[in-house]
Amino acid sequence: MATERREATAREVLATDGRLNKDTVAARVDGVIYDLHTPIPADAKEVKPIGAGEPAALAIIRHSSAHVMADAVQRLFPGTKVAFGPATDDGFYYDYQRPGGSFTEDDLRAIEAKMLEIVESNHEFRREVVSREEARELLSAMDESFKLEHLERLEDPISLYRHGEWVDLCEGPHVPSTSFLKAFKLTTVAGAYWRGDERNPMLQRIYGTAFPSPKALRAHVKQLEEAKKSDHRKLGKE
Repeated sequence: MATERREATAREVLATDGRLNKDTVAARVDGVIYDLHTPIPADAKEVKPIGAGEPAALAIIRHSSAHVMADAVQRLFPGTKVAFGPATDDGFYYDYQRPGGSFTEDDLRAIEAKMLEIVESNHEFRREVVSREEARELLSAMDESFKLEHLERLEDPISLYRHGEWVDLCEGPHVPSTSFLKAFKLTTVAGAYWRGDERNPMLQRIYGTAFPSPKALRAHVKQLEEAKKSDHRKLGKE
């Protein structure tokens, strides 16, 4: 009996060619970015590794950092629901509905510390393609009402991403494991309406940023501090 051929992952293709490096976070497959653990088309012609220091890796690192932040928040503040959590030009954010209080500066530092624990646990990011009903059952069991609403707007295929026990609806891509997240910082908290509509519930948005290395993060923080000093000097003169 013939068995169905399994499509190779980007990791397998790069490893076979001797092009898989320790800092490879993803791959560009015929111009499309895939994570290393997701099967790629069998007829792919060009598979190029993406190193952590390359510009294309930054959004992947930040997106994965957002997932780790949300994991940390829900570990520290049970009952908190999550909404959206994308990467941005400057970093990343996630929106939350936290019962019984707002996030404080001390909370941000505690979340960072919990994120570090998750990173050091070296959990793999895993992609799962599921049916709409499977996703609905999972999100219902998790009591994630915002995700359930969002699910109904998605087109097939429906994919989930897991690291450790945490899971979210997500298209990806993500870094191979949490250990690739070497430098992150949570910056501010702001209010944000669900889907940007003032008729919807007000959520709390935690902003953060992440970089491939601590050195790059320190340079970014220094740049922000210098910009603030410049603004203060300008305001003082005016």
